[in-house]
Amino acid sequence: MKLTTRFLLILLAIAVLPLVLAVGWNVYQYNSSVSSYFELHRGLSRLSASNVDDWFLNTNRNLAFLYEFENPLRGRKVNEAEVIAQAARINSDIMSLGLVDKADKEQFFLQSEKVKEKKSLASFQKELIDRARESGIVTSGEVLCTRGQAFFPLVYPLVDGRVVVFHFAMDKLLEKINSQRAGRSGRVFISDSKGRPLPCQDMKGLDYSPEEMKKTFRSGSRTGTLAKFVFSGKEYSGAYAAIDKLDWAAVSVQSEDELYGKQRKSILIFSVLAVVIFGVTMVVVFLISNRIIVPINNMVGGVKGFLRTQHLDKVIPAEGWPEIKSLVGVLNRLMLELQAYRAFQLNQIVEEKGKAQALIDTISDGVLLIDDRGSLIYCNNTALKLLGIPKISPEVAVPRSVKNEAFFNALTEMLGQKEKYLKIEVDAPLAGETTTVLKSFRIISNQFLLATLKRPGRVIIIRDITSEKEIEKAKEEFFHMITHDMRAPLSTLQGYTELLMKKIGPSPATDKYLQSMLYSSRRLRGMIDDILNTTKLERGTMSLQLDDVDAEALITRIKENHEPVAGPKNIKLSVAPFPSKIRVTADPILLERVITNLMGNSLKFTPGGGSITLSAWEDDKQVFFAVQDTGPGIPENKRREIFEKYSQMEEHKSQGFGLGLAMCQMTVQLHKGDIWVESEVGKGSKFIFTVSKAMAAPPPAAPPPPPVPTPS
Repeated sequence: MKLTTRFLLILLAIAVLPLVLAVGWNVYQYNSSVSSYFELHRGLSRLSASNVDDWFLNTNRNLAFLYEFENPLRGRKVNEAEVIAQAARINSDIMSLGLVDKADKEQFFLQSEKVKEKKSLASFQKELIDRARESGIVTSGEVLCTRGQAFFPLVYPLVDGRVVVFHFAMDKLLEKINSQRAGRSGRVFISDSKGRPLPCQDMKGLDYSPEEMKKTFRSGSRTGTLAKFVFSGKEYSGAYAAIDKLDWAAVSVQSEDELYGKQRKSILIFSVLAVVIFGVTMVVVFLISNRIIVPINNMVGGVKGFLRTQHLDKVIPAEGWPEIKSLVGVLNRLMLELQAYRAFQLNQIVEEKGKAQALIDTISDGVLLIDDRGSLIYCNNTALKLLGIPKISPEVAVPRSVKNEAFFNALTEMLGQKEKYLKIEVDAPLAGETTTVLKSFRIISNQFLLATLKRPGRVIIIRDITSEKEIEKAKEEFFHMITHDMRAPLSTLQGYTELLMKKIGPSPATDKYLQSMLYSSRRLRGMIDDILNTTKLERGTMSLQLDDVDAEALITRIKENHEPVAGPKNIKLSVAPFPSKIRVTADPILLERVITNLMGNSLKFTPGGGSITLSAWEDDKQVFFAVQDTGPGIPENKRREIFEKYSQMEEHKSQGFGLGLAMCQMTVQLHKGDIWVESEVGKGSKFIFTVSKAMAAPPPAAPPPPPVPTPS
């Protein structure tokens, strides 16, 4: 996408988008308002129709007294004039009531004094009377409006050919319906089946075409809406509802200008404003394009050309606003200096590459660099010779191209793992001039990021450790030999020391020295046992002598054995309180040796005035033992390494052989547990190991079978 297009889209998003959203919101509000307005007018029209229906039902109930005239079971003659007069007095809505005979002569006439018309209202209903007499059913006529009063005519034919003519007052009903208003211009009125408004209604300002209204009724259902219906030259909207008992409809309308004229104007204004802002935005983008974007595009093109050719063929022209011209000048100067610097750096790189090549080719270790697909990036001659690869070529891949089977298997396993740092040892046969020699190698692999592709590659170093293995084997044989030779005199020294402590009575002058001698002999005996146990553990010949061990008694005994050393160094030994009795199935001698080694290390490295705490706890699956001190602590990068054989921290190289923690780890693993250290440099360390509760004591040996008697 071009920069000009991005500027245009950004400016449009900033300037026009809010207006577009405002227009959309107004349209949404407009639609919601239209729906609400129509619902309001539907409610008003239904309410008015219901009022007319109720009024008409009440009118029908007022005719019940006529039953006295036609009841075939009446036993006496009824005074009809008296009954009619009584009905008119009771029903205040009856404004006029007359009894007309077959010859259309009024036998009886009663008219309310509220009626302004002096003439009998029945005289207006000649056509309605004939229609009712012919049909024989109660017939209603069109509303009569005289002297500003509205009357609803109803003719009831009797069986003897006479008819009763009623006129019911409609002024209150029409006044109630016409008084319902929605807003300033809202009106409600009653229309007949021909679309004409009932007479005597206030229709000022609501002149309309009855034919158009009739079409609306005809095309709709019992209820419907009116949209853009013209009243007195103005557009109105609303709704209507049919009146069930009469062929009329209640109509509720309101001026469209009042309903949503303001919202329409708002939408129009926002739309015009959006168009204007869009035009202004286009002008601004054009100006920015000429004064900023074109110079920037020139700068981008110049920099791309410099990066492609590494040479500045021509300077970027300075144009645009002053700040852009200044930036162009700085960029030109920067590229010129980079061009000069690159020429100098190329010479240095070539020289340094030659030195690195010579160094790598002369070392005795094999060195390989491969990418994430196994393709060979670099390999020195030593590695090529070890792996059996003739030369570096694009087709060479590791481990596919490795000819030596031992290295092929080792590299396949190593490259299949995702760890960043890997180290394995392998024995590989190498063909010499006359014989094939089996040598030991250590393969070290570490990940790195390829500088160009930002993908992980690997550097692999293959080191010949045959001599190291031979030295290590000689060291182990020496340790094994010397420990066997030392056990006998050490046992004698320890035995006579214990004998002296029993023979000589307690004395402050001698106890101190004898206890120190006994502790030292036990410590030396423990070191010898560590060497022998480590050998057995490595060879897999160590067998556990499982027994039930009381954890608290074991820890307390170890703490007491080390008191003679801790006291002179002013180190406080303590045992954490046990929450409950803890018993575990384990080899008591090996378990005591593990805790003693951890205790001995803490005593060696904890300064005077410090403290050492022994503790134990358990959960459902294992028992935990811990030795915590206030020594110097162990760095994080050394916390796994210290458990390896012959491994010691640099500052402690002169304080032992480095076998104690390795023996501890192998012993704990033999008990299906784990060992680790929690430490903070300068604040001390806490060694923790576990013993699985799944360890079970071996079943007692079965008694030997009884001897079988031999026949004599």
